[in-house]
Amino acid sequence: MKIKNSLLNLLICLPAIVGSGCEDRRLNNMVEDKVYLNDSGENLQNIFKWENFTYQLQAIKSGVGQQGGEVALHVDEALLAQFGDKYTLLPAELYKIKTPQVSFGEQDYSVPFEIEFNAAGIETLQAATELVYAVPVRISSNTIKPAGENQLYSLVIPQVLDPYIQFKTPGLAPGTAAISTANSPAETRFYAFLQTNYHNKTDLQYKVEVSEAALKAYNLANETTHKLLPAAGYRIDETTFTIANLNNEQALSYYLIKGKVPNGDYMLPLEITTVSKYGIDPSRSTILIPVSIQD
Repeated sequence: MKIKNSLLNLLICLPAIVGSGCEDRRLNNMVEDKVYLNDSGENLQNIFKWENFTYQLQAIKSGVGQQGGEVALHVDEALLAQFGDKYTLLPAELYKIKTPQVSFGEQDYSVPFEIEFNAAGIETLQAATELVYAVPVRISSNTIKPAGENQLYSLVIPQVLDPYIQFKTPGLAPGTAAISTANSPAETRFYAFLQTNYHNKTDLQYKVEVSEAALKAYNLANETTHKLLPAAGYRIDETTFTIANLNNEQALSYYLIKGKVPNGDYMLPLEITTVSKYGIDPSRSTILIPVSIQD
């Protein structure tokens, strides 16, 4: 009877023993939670000239995922000394740490600190002083263990830019748009790619036109004699004159039309002429596409 009771007690306890053993093994070789900055060290950031530009500095939590808590971000001017005279502290009136403290849940991996910049003010200051400015920030936490020292700070260096639309490969296009009058369909589709130099958050409307002036300027600068493709030989698809919300690139469609112009080599110079928001990069506003029409 005692033997049966002992066996019964063992069977009752066995699942708990096994479960406990499995849990311990699950945590073997696992790393405890630690927090650090994703963009640590020297951190050059594009700051675009629109009102209240906000940069998100990501705090990262790695490890088992069993630790939550608060993480704070503060300016640490002493960090600048590590870089000699390379950087100057950005005046406090030109930026604002909007979220000086963030909360991590146990399972959270990434939470952003938000830093707002006065881009126009920074550009004016840089032009007047010709200095390179930075915001040296460091994170700390009383609840989550910090990672290595070099991952706990970020020297945010604002690089002020105009928000532009532009051709992806401006100037002379790398390839030739070619059709054969013998084998090609009535219209052959080709693409030219446009992009924004910023993260686009609207439906951006633009217009592209053929620019004879751009071709004349190219021929003059390069001592060439490229011929303009006659209007009868192409069609630009205006339905592709939009970069959609949350997209930074668009394929502009154009068609070469068979049998409308004599065989030969031509140039199709395209220029971005209007955009619904912000501006057009003057150095990347045109593309010259070599066109070959042959038998």
